Amino acid sequence: AARFPKRLAFHTAAQAADFDLPAAPQLMANGFDFSQYQFQATPQKLLGWAGRIAPEKGLEDAAQVAQQWGWPLAVWGLKEDHAYAEAVEASVPEGTLQWRGFLNTAQFQAELGHCAVLLNTPKWNEAFGNVVVEAMACGVPVLAYRRGGPAELIDPGISGALVEPDCIKALVEWLPQVLALDRQVCRAKAKERFSLEAFALRLENWLTQPQ
Repeated sequence: AARFPKRLAFHTAAQAADFDLPAAPQLMANGFDFSQYQFQATPQKLLGWAGRIAPEKGLEDAAQVAQQWGWPLAVWGLKEDHAYAEAVEASVPEGTLQWRGFLNTAQFQAELGHCAVLLNTPKWNEAFGNVVVEAMACGVPVLAYRRGGPAELIDPGISGALVEPDCIKALVEWLPQVLALDRQVCRAKAKERFSLEAFALRLENWLTQPQ
């Protein structure tokens, strides 16, 4: 970093902040093939959550939101911590959580697109947050804690909303506004920022800049 600062790049500023860098970081975000994600204009009365099933991912907060809102929560991801998964399930009424498992991209996006909103509730600083972009690619707006990489991926009022970390009350209060967002605009904004073409342009600009 000291000798070749322009040869290092990071997904997000949140990721770069974990390192003692002598200069402002190069930020690349990530790139997605949007042809693999189908737009879903009409959602079901269903909330979504995706990630490793482990304490640092904060599934318990999303479960509480689903309980208070009265809609089921579809959960995608590997049950890395089975005891934790059982504890979260026991904390809400039976049927609140729908365990969908860990799916490949085609299956995942086909199910994810039916969600009205994706909840993103990490307890730690995520470096990026692929599932956030995957949801927006399907037209699903994201309601997330203002923490880590996901906080840099969401355009408030366009593709979702950001709230105070660890505040379940704030998630519930903001849910109606996120439900009202235009799903087509949500996808379009995500494609503008995170398509393979946008990512390639950022990479090209980085790799060809004077050293």
